[in-house]
Amino acid sequence: MVCKNKGLTERTIDGFGSDLSLFLRFINNKDLSKTTHIDVEDFMAYCQNERNNSNWALARKYTSLNSFFTTMIKKEYLDIRNPMDKVDKVKIRKKVKEYLTVDEYNKVIDYLEKENDLRGVALFVLMYSSACRISEIHQLNRNSLDFKNRQFKVVGKGDKERMCFFSEQSKEKLLNYLNSRIDGLEPLFISRESNRWSKNAIQRFVKSTVKKAGINKYITPHCLRHSILTNMRLSGTSIEDLQLLAGHSSLQTTQSIYTHVGLEDVKDNFDKFHSKCKEGGIYDIR
Repeated sequence: MVCKNKGLTERTIDGFGSDLSLFLRFINNKDLSKTTHIDVEDFMAYCQNERNNSNWALARKYTSLNSFFTTMIKKEYLDIRNPMDKVDKVKIRKKVKEYLTVDEYNKVIDYLEKENDLRGVALFVLMYSSACRISEIHQLNRNSLDFKNRQFKVVGKGDKERMCFFSEQSKEKLLNYLNSRIDGLEPLFISRESNRWSKNAIQRFVKSTVKKAGINKYITPHCLRHSILTNMRLSGTSIEDLQLLAGHSSLQTTQSIYTHVGLEDVKDNFDKFHSKCKEGGIYDIR
């Protein structure tokens, strides 16, 4: 209930429950009021060495346990000092996410067009142009879309409702797909078995399609969201506009994700500077 009140996603809640259950089994249902930082450190070492958890998994377990103990103490279910205060946080080296360039995106669309995959084209252009998460696209129905204004509402992270937009190209491809259907089913995207196209199936479709299009990148549906935001940033779109499009509650979140985009401009200026230095003889050290 606490997790739901905080507006966490089902996936996050499931992870929280899994981490907590594993910890309780590890300490053999020891009285939580007697739990110390040593118990937590032993648990983290077990997860790292015996379960081969990555730093990402370890960091999530740290967050889950810290949230659990903080809540239990705040609600006065436990009268102890938070044992997580003495446990070092797991450091994670952030990786720059993969994304499709504009040319690569067009290459994927060309491939799907040649395959006459109307559903696939409609999915790709909608996910790309709207910058929506897979969970937000998955929930859409036929009547969710306002084709006149090219917009639709979604319920995103934290159960927050926001307005999303889609391009003229997306409008065209969506109408082509919908007009080809002879069913009266409600979902916007349906499977070959006439059910709502599942998130797992969409994940597999996106990954395999990119590979079949001849692009050697690991692209997921979330990478499509990252692709349009990155390409818009590279074209000069402000961080503030990207924040609204992405549905981030904090500008800091948007900045932390797309700061690396600025490196493209830095590299261009870097190359121009050194090119001028070479032309001007500055590199001549004789």
